[in-house]
Amino acid sequence: MTFVREFLFGRSSINGSGHHIGMDLFMTPHTEGWIGIPHGGIGMGAILELTTWLDGHPPDDRALYPYSADFRMGGSAVRVGDRVRIEVTAADEGASGKILAGQDALPYISAVVSYQNDDLEKRDTFISYLPRSFRDMDRQSIALPYYRNCFVCGVDRQQPGLRRKFQLLDTGDSRNIVISTVGFEPGDQETFLCFQRDGKIHPVAFLALLDETMGWAGFMRSASGGVSVRLSYTFYRGVDVDERLVFLARGEKVKGRGGSRMLFWSSGGAAVVRKDGTFEPVAVASGQFLGVPDLTEQMRKELIPQEWTRRAFELAGASPL
Repeated sequence: MTFVREFLFGRSSINGSGHHIGMDLFMTPHTEGWIGIPHGGIGMGAILELTTWLDGHPPDDRALYPYSADFRMGGSAVRVGDRVRIEVTAADEGASGKILAGQDALPYISAVVSYQNDDLEKRDTFISYLPRSFRDMDRQSIALPYYRNCFVCGVDRQQPGLRRKFQLLDTGDSRNIVISTVGFEPGDQETFLCFQRDGKIHPVAFLALLDETMGWAGFMRSASGGVSVRLSYTFYRGVDVDERLVFLARGEKVKGRGGSRMLFWSSGGAAVVRKDGTFEPVAVASGQFLGVPDLTEQMRKELIPQEWTRRAFELAGASPL
């Protein structure tokens, strides 16, 4: 069993084969994102992992890429400690998947995967704010705070995690582009790059990091913590573990206000940094998020270090801590 499969599923057994597969997923503390809440990237990554076991999954990259994965979150709330059920089903030129919690009729996460399917609008949006080269990003940036146990940014995890840091790119006009990098530090081999399959970075790492990067970019527009409502990804090729990556996201718009129903939208993507510093987009994404006041307060109290948290809230236009 590969590292990623064991991380996601432990020793859970598979039910079914061929056209339809089901499996249990235990949301132990290794899945945590928000405190006490599993990170959505874990569930999304588990769905994509199971689709590779279905009959009809493309046998090679030429038949697979580009492929899209569209996720919708809702239904029952899932907490750390819960057990959920994952089911995936083969479909024409793709697959569908869902994660069920208890007897709730609405899935915790539902997914539609489409092989050889591009989204030019998402790609063009990402390219519109992607710098011409990595050297153009060599400007003053502002470090953003992080959690202790989050799958993506946790620094004190007992279990494996991505251990990413985020920075706000100082674009001079609109401070809502957030970046994270992979492959520039030796320690990445023991964190983010552990999540790989056959020398290629596993989708779970892309899904989770893009989700988080877009969430941060949306926070810089809305000053609100939030949960993912809809996330859409397009992947253009597999990425080798020895390639360097930059993840970027931009907050796009906000509807509503804090204290009532607030929605915000972000776009994002990941690009390989070539040897000459130019970029090759390898994944693009868009997201819709629901603002949650309780999560905003959690950010105020639990993100570290405290001075970075205070600065992030002030830059987002929120009142000081």
